[in-house]
Amino acid sequence: MNRFITHIKFLLVSCLLLATACSEDFLDKQPSDQPANDTFFKSETELILALDGAYEGLYWESAATPYPIWFDSSTDISFNRGDYAGMYTVQTSEFSTETETFYSIWSALYTRIARCNNLLANMHKAQDVVSEETYQLVEAQAKTLRAFFYMYLVNLYGDVPFVTNMISLEDARQATRTSRAEIMETLYADLDFAASVLPPSWSGDGNDGRITRGAANALKARIALYEGDYRIAADAAQEVIQSGEYTLNDNFSELFTLAGKGSEESILHVPYLRGIKTNGIPRYLGLRTTQGWSIIVPTQNIVDFFQCTDGKHIDESPLYNAEKPYEHRDPRLTHSILTPGQWFDGLLFENHPDSTTTLQDQGGQLVRVNNQEVTHAYASFTGYVWKKYQDPIELPQFTTQSEVDFIFIRYAEVLLTYAEAKIELDEIDASVFEAINEVRGRKSVEMPTVTAGSQDELRTLVRYERTVELALEGTRLFDIRRWKYAEHVLPGNTLGRKKREFYQRYPTPTIDEYGQSHYDNEDELFNVIGVNTFDASKNYLWPIPQKERDLNDLLSQNPNY
Repeated sequence: MNRFITHIKFLLVSCLLLATACSEDFLDKQPSDQPANDTFFKSETELILALDGAYEGLYWESAATPYPIWFDSSTDISFNRGDYAGMYTVQTSEFSTETETFYSIWSALYTRIARCNNLLANMHKAQDVVSEETYQLVEAQAKTLRAFFYMYLVNLYGDVPFVTNMISLEDARQATRTSRAEIMETLYADLDFAASVLPPSWSGDGNDGRITRGAANALKARIALYEGDYRIAADAAQEVIQSGEYTLNDNFSELFTLAGKGSEESILHVPYLRGIKTNGIPRYLGLRTTQGWSIIVPTQNIVDFFQCTDGKHIDESPLYNAEKPYEHRDPRLTHSILTPGQWFDGLLFENHPDSTTTLQDQGGQLVRVNNQEVTHAYASFTGYVWKKYQDPIELPQFTTQSEVDFIFIRYAEVLLTYAEAKIELDEIDASVFEAINEVRGRKSVEMPTVTAGSQDELRTLVRYERTVELALEGTRLFDIRRWKYAEHVLPGNTLGRKKREFYQRYPTPTIDEYGQSHYDNEDELFNVIGVNTFDASKNYLWPIPQKERDLNDLLSQNPNY
């Protein structure tokens, strides 16, 4: 098991020793006295323990579910029943500068940055007792982790205080916002350093999950893509591609199960192991029959967005049959989402209101059982369930103790990053088609090969690919912001299940240029389970938390809040 998991218990005391992780607000990340730092960081063991403390920040969760999943549940592709992690409030834009979600996420990220800063500021104390190689490896990992956390801060809040060392309480109270362009200069330099030092892979026990050269370059590529620094993004992604260290997993579904552990597609992930650290993802995504709560569920919109196997949307393809809407569709639909008629964990998934019983495989015999996906009041409100990060082998006994690793960055994303950056640079060559087709041509997907297209056509295609390939993996919120899609895809009704009297009607929606599906008289056909709003004049950034501004009047607010 990886080393940073085995030292989670260390973090129970690291709040005192590192003096960075237990404060209640960003402006008080460091007590006035730090006796532990006078005696700590004096050996290789202590250096590694501090690094493990920084790694623990990757277990960034709410309700035992990684935040990237919650972020996607605040967008058009996923519905969050109940405002868990505050994301329904974000989805509907019913928030203010005092909304606790913004402060808790801000504080959590700065806490993690402070751990990295504390290590980087004090690690010189061990420089004489560790090898130069070890010293640089620790520094490279800490700087990559810090860049990872700053990536989220900048993309959520815009310009933020940029702190790279340990500062006093008084200095913190006078911190001002640094332009994101200036922050990027340091992040890119730190990641270049990390890539020059880190190994392409780690061997031996205790190193699963450690940051590699590929992870540093892949993170740089993602950050640069989000910033619109397309040359930097393309070059960093190309470094990963040309390294030959990563390949796509033939089985798309397998990536998000126990069988996906150790996949050569995973570039940056956090591992889980029962008895040490597990996650509760299946509880929040899963079926009632597997003791799930169906809190985070796919929307009708994302289901409609998946193309047919001819590469055309359902409103254009002759392959689409509205009476059998899930047939002849991009295979990633049924790899990612449980749709009616699929079998899962030995159960036939049905959501028709009259299907109060369904079939279950009990030891090879098909038996009629109570269909909780219809009879339970809190079964999926949309009639769909996410399949990613649910492994039937674990269910239902380990619904809250899953060992399935969470992947932050995988090789398919890097290929799409490279393709998108090259398209935006208008450098459309064979390598662009190769990258896109590698993702579309995965053995378990095999969507049609693309060999030509204008810049606009390829831009639309790569955005389609990111949406369906990376759904529920934490990129959607940031994609619709940087594409300026949010004002087009967020406002409007969130459609739930069809109303009983309309289950036998099979209308085909119209898919617009942003991938949104539109039904005639949708409020008559469907139960409306939410109404989203989005103010383009301000909602592309979250507000700076009012709690922070109350403590530091030098922190300016984002526009129109």
